[in-house]
Amino acid sequence: MRHLRAELATLNRPLTWAVMTAAALFCVLLAIGGADNARRAVDDTGGGRSPSCAVMRLPAGPACAQALAIQKRRIEEEHAAGTRAAARTAAQLDPIAAGAEAAGLMASLPGALAVSLLAGGHIGGEWSGRTLKNVLTQNGRRLRVVAAKLVSLWIAGVGLVCACWTCLAVAGPVIRAADHLPDPHQPTHHAVTWAGTQFGRSLVVLAAFAAIGLLAGVVTRGTIGTMAASAAIVLAMLIAATLPALGRWTPATWVQGWMGFAGGQESIGSLPDNFWSRFIDTGGTAPGHAMGLAGVTGLLVTCAVAAFVVFRRLDVTG
Repeated sequence: MRHLRAELATLNRPLTWAVMTAAALFCVLLAIGGADNARRAVDDTGGGRSPSCAVMRLPAGPACAQALAIQKRRIEEEHAAGTRAAARTAAQLDPIAAGAEAAGLMASLPGALAVSLLAGGHIGGEWSGRTLKNVLTQNGRRLRVVAAKLVSLWIAGVGLVCACWTCLAVAGPVIRAADHLPDPHQPTHHAVTWAGTQFGRSLVVLAAFAAIGLLAGVVTRGTIGTMAASAAIVLAMLIAATLPALGRWTPATWVQGWMGFAGGQESIGSLPDNFWSRFIDTGGTAPGHAMGLAGVTGLLVTCAVAAFVVFRRLDVTG
C-alpha cells in the first residue's frame, strides 16, 4: 500500500489534470451537440406540412386524398420517432444516468486514448526522466512496482469516468432545459441500475486499457513511445475487428460485448454512448456479456503478465 500511495502521488501532475479536464470537457461538449441534434430532429419533423394535390401532380379526388393521408401519417411517424430519440437523449443527461454515458465514453476510444496519454507520463516517463532506478532502490521487488503502476493507472482511468460523470451531472439538466427536450419519465431505480451496471463494467475495460499502457511502457521505455504504442494497439484492435475472418474473436468485440454497446450504425444516435461499435463490423451479433468478460479479462491478464516478464528482464541501471 505504501508503494501504491507513492505511485498515486506521482500522478498528481499537470498532465493528469490536463487529461481529466479534457475528458470532462469532451463529455460536456458532446452532450451539448447531442441535445442540439435531438432538438433539431424534433423541430424538423414537427412543423411538416403535407404537399398539396397540385404539388403531387394529382387531380383533386380520392387518389389525392389517399396520397395526402399517407404523407400525413409519414410526417407523424417521423415526428414521433424524433420525439422518442429526444426523450432518450434527455434520459442520458439525467444526473444519475449520466454515469452510464460517462462510463461508455471512457470504456471506448476516448478513454483508451486518454489512458494512453496517462501511461506515457506515468510509466514511460520513468525512463525518460531516469527515475526508475530510484524507485527500484526504494522497493527492489519488481512485481510490486509493476502492480503499483498498473493499479494506480487504473485508478486514474476510473477518475476519468468520475470526472465526466460529475460534469455531466451538473451540466446535463441545464443542457436538457436549454434545448427544451421532452421529459423522459425515467424512474430513478432504472437510472441507478443503468448507471451502476455500465460503471461496473467499465472498471474491467479500464483495467485492460491500463494493462495495455503498462505493456507499452515497459517495451518502448519512453514517454512518447508509450503513448504512441498504446494508441496503436487500441487502433489495431479496432482494425482487426473489421476483418471478416476475425470479427467476433478480437479484443475490440469483447469490449463491445461486455459493455453491451449496440452494433454498427445502431450505436450512432443524437448523443452517442460510445465511440467503439461504429468502427466494428462483426458480420453478425456481438459476443454476449459472458464471452466479452472472459475476453477482456484474458486481455488484461495477458498484458499484465507480459509486462512483468519484460520488466523483470530489463536493465534499469543505466
